[in-house]
Amino acid sequence: MSARLSLMVAAFALYSMTQAAEQPETQGSGQKPLKGDYLIYGGELGDTVPPTKKDRKVAFMFKGALANDLFDQIGPDRKDACGAAPDHRIRDRGDLTCVWDKGSGYACYFGLDVPTGKSTYGVIC
Repeated sequence: MSARLSLMVAAFALYSMTQAAEQPETQGSGQKPLKGDYLIYGGELGDTVPPTKKDRKVAFMFKGALANDLFDQIGPDRKDACGAAPDHRIRDRGDLTCVWDKGSGYACYFGLDVPTGKSTYGVIC
């Protein structure tokens, strides 16, 4: 269980390092801090229950430069997404959803089904 979560964290760290290596040297390189929140739950995001060993999920949300970069890479905007508007843009690929909101900037969401190690959505409409 914790090995799968470690694998997911390592994958994001590797992605960050890869992106940093592709940026001009003036932006620096290496790992960078990740700003965000997480929620551990059972059931479904829209109807959460206390987690158990067999039903435990984690929803992650992160902001900042990585969210901005991913938003730019996974376009185009989903015009049919609930909440989509000129001042609230939504893009997704698989279980990764990134949004730009005029008031709060960029944020990305994804989830992890801990017992299976599979990704899941991290935000609902």
